[in-house]
Amino acid sequence: MKKILLGLLMLMSISVASAQDNMLQMENQEQYFQENNQNPDKSIIYIFFNNQPCSTCPMAIDMIEEVYNQNFLNDYNLIMINYSEDNNAGFVQSYNLSEPLEVVMVYVNDGQFQGYQKIEGLQDMTTAPQAFNEYFVSQVNGYLGE
Repeated sequence: MKKILLGLLMLMSISVASAQDNMLQMENQEQYFQENNQNPDKSIIYIFFNNQPCSTCPMAIDMIEEVYNQNFLNDYNLIMINYSEDNNAGFVQSYNLSEPLEVVMVYVNDGQFQGYQKIEGLQDMTTAPQAFNEYFVSQVNGYLGE
């Protein structure tokens, strides 16, 4: 009986922690929507970076912004966030951020967050702009829909 109660307590504490993470994530996202005049009903493409960028990170960020502006400007929100700042710790936990550059797509449906997916390896594709563009567009269209 004690094991069952301990198991239930552990599940409840995990659920509470998860709910707290989601609330922190929603509060942080709401702040960025307001600061960047973004539409909270649109899906989001986040560009997360830290204070120790890779050598190709700045170029990759520029390329992401260019492809976004050409293909997705009216369809999705694009938000850049330095996840090294203390007030962004919720993003680190929510999206398991650890690389110098992380691109995360968040699917939003009727104002509710339905899930997310990362786009991996963009910083390694900057020497092949055409492949970079095609990969980025296919990843966004594949997850967020066209």
